[in-house]
Amino acid sequence: MKRWFWISISVIPIALNGCATRQLVATPLPESRVGVGSYAEMSYQPLLLDQAKTISFDADTSTVARFPDGLGVYAAFSIEQHPSVSVLRIRTWASSGWLPHATILKPYVMFLDGSKRVISNVESFKSRNGSSFFKGGYKEGYFPIPQTARFFIAYSASSESDRLVLSSSNGKLWAIPNAYSGKIEVKQELLPQ
Repeated sequence: MKRWFWISISVIPIALNGCATRQLVATPLPESRVGVGSYAEMSYQPLLLDQAKTISFDADTSTVARFPDGLGVYAAFSIEQHPSVSVLRIRTWASSGWLPHATILKPYVMFLDGSKRVISNVESFKSRNGSSFFKGGYKEGYFPIPQTARFFIAYSASSESDRLVLSSSNGKLWAIPNAYSGKIEVKQELLPQ
């Protein structure tokens, strides 16, 4: 009898540990992490047409700036304008394939002119599902690039923003919490004529 008592005492905490709830909202970024006072002070890397760049953000080490949505991690790029209409494709991946414990970096985009003044700020990520063999499932969104845009900033939505909804293989929908850590891919493409 004592043996079963001790077995149950040791098994119950292990079983209940699996029932622990996860933190539903990412810890807000501290104001002390803001590294730039304006968008003009940011460091911009070039993004060529049809070149895909993957950015891995980390909430503890990535650069932070103030955006209309609040504080966020970011990556800033310069782009060349083309006579044809071009779009910016952004992909983002969930942190885990097991959706009940996944988070996702929800990307927003801000386009700037040659003087690095904001000409368009897109705070929505209307996306579709996709999958690649090596990287797994992702959410993908397209943003039309304004003709006068010469720069863009891809930044994380606030942890308080609306969540992206992902569907599991059995069709169940999950509202995935926003995170400041995650991976995105950006690519400038021409629209087919």
